[in-house]
Amino acid sequence: MRLITALLLLASSLPAQDDLAALRSQLTAATTKHLDMLLDKDGKVMPLKGKSSDAMTASAFQIAYEFTDNPKYKAAALQLADRIVKAMRATKFGVLYIKEKDKADGSVIPGGGPPAMGWYTATAADILHRHPGREADVKYIATVADNFPWNEEGWWSADIDVKTGISKQPISKPSPINKNVAMAAAAARIYDAVRDIDPALAARLRHKAETCIYKQVLPAQEKDGYWHYGLTGNDPKNKDILGYFMVTMDGLIQLRAYTNLLDKPAAATAFEKAGAFAARCIASIADPDNGKPCANRTTPATPSHYTIKDDPRRGFQLALTLVATRQYQQAIALLNVTVPHFAYGSGGTDGSHAVHPSTLMLRLLRQN
Repeated sequence: MRLITALLLLASSLPAQDDLAALRSQLTAATTKHLDMLLDKDGKVMPLKGKSSDAMTASAFQIAYEFTDNPKYKAAALQLADRIVKAMRATKFGVLYIKEKDKADGSVIPGGGPPAMGWYTATAADILHRHPGREADVKYIATVADNFPWNEEGWWSADIDVKTGISKQPISKPSPINKNVAMAAAAARIYDAVRDIDPALAARLRHKAETCIYKQVLPAQEKDGYWHYGLTGNDPKNKDILGYFMVTMDGLIQLRAYTNLLDKPAAATAFEKAGAFAARCIASIADPDNGKPCANRTTPATPSHYTIKDDPRRGFQLALTLVATRQYQQAIALLNVTVPHFAYGSGGTDGSHAVHPSTLMLRLLRQN
């Protein structure tokens, strides 16, 4: 009886093929319009602003090339990967500056690290290894990721002083889950890029990714599918913890889309639980729904309702999680109110936070 009920519920949640085709068409039109607006008449990508904008947009161009075969998108992805590597090589440790961070002793350091570091290292390595003669750059990126402070218990440092290479916090202290998942996604993706260049380096990265995911991240998931902000269960009151849950899911979705690291049954189960949580506890309080927050899964910094026109980024982030976990009906309803707020032609974070999840959704829809 339970099986029949589950199958009926599943069937009711699946949209018609025409609806999925319309969704793909909607996302394709939006992403290609935006990407085209970032290119000048010679195919050069405009300067982008934001700590992850180069990486997110490079990934979008690469995915767009995969489903359009448009050579200008391939060339644009390579341009941005080159920008990333050039910026990394201009630093002492290959870690890009993000912002000043306060230490416990009152001093301030120029900080850099994940999650942005996960996005730009993974994206640049993935793009460059597709181009002959870029082995040295791919190995350099892999070495930067391998040298970033790591605790064998299964976590990376939350950040470093980009001038000294020293972490703000002792490496014995677990860092936030979204930062670790971003680095795990990077390590696993870079493994695929560098394994034919330096097998030993690749193996170290793969080991770190597996240790992080299977020793720390999956065991930290709550029964309802939720992940706290920290691996130890802490939820800071000044953080929108549902927003950080969606950032964590972004990294896990990349792991699933680009690598085989999450092929084990335990990871599949965790992914399904996370998708159910997102549908029940986040989509229910985002446009066009108007439900109540789930008990004990918000902080004072978490909105009681996500009004998409005020923060389209959340709509795209949530839609990515819903598509990745096949919650298609809710994803379609959400995207119908989110895509009209796509920041077309924006060279800043508004544009990158729209085009990155949108193209990744297209990639997932082609795989499913």
